[in-house]
Amino acid sequence: MKRFSTVLFLIAIFMFFSSGTILAESSMPDLTGKWKTKNYGHHHEQIGFLSNSEPEGKWVIKEQRGRFFHGERSYTMKAFDNSKVTEGFSGVISRDGKRLYMVDHDEDILIGDILSDGSIELIMINDGDKNHHSKIGLIEIERAK
Repeated sequence: MKRFSTVLFLIAIFMFFSSGTILAESSMPDLTGKWKTKNYGHHHEQIGFLSNSEPEGKWVIKEQRGRFFHGERSYTMKAFDNSKVTEGFSGVISRDGKRLYMVDHDEDILIGDILSDGSIELIMINDGDKNHHSKIGLIEIERAK
C-alpha cells in the first residue's frame, strides 16, 4: 500500500508540473496579424532629433511558431527623401512573454517590451546606416483595427 501511495504521489507531482509547463507555454502572446506605428522618434547622428506623432508605419507579423516570429514593416522616410521602404524582420519573444528581440533584414536591431495594454514599445538601434551614420530610436506599435 505504501508503494502504491508513493506511485500515486509521483504521478500527481508529474501532472502538476506538466500542467504548469502547458500553462506557461499557452500564455505566450500571439503576435500574428497587422500592427501600426503609434508614434516614432529617434536621434540620428547627422540629422539630430526627429519625431513623428502621426507616423504611417505598418507592420505585419506573418507567422509565429512558439516564441519565434517573422514579418515585414513598411514606412515612408519623411525626414530624408519621402521614399517608401518595405523590409522584413525576424524576432523572438522572451521566455516570460514580456520582451521582444528583433532584427530587420536590412540594418536595425530592435529590443522591446510587450505592454499590459497589448501594445509594444521598441528601442531601435543602428550602429551605422548605408552612409555610416548611427541612430537610436523609440517606436510604439499597436494592433491595427
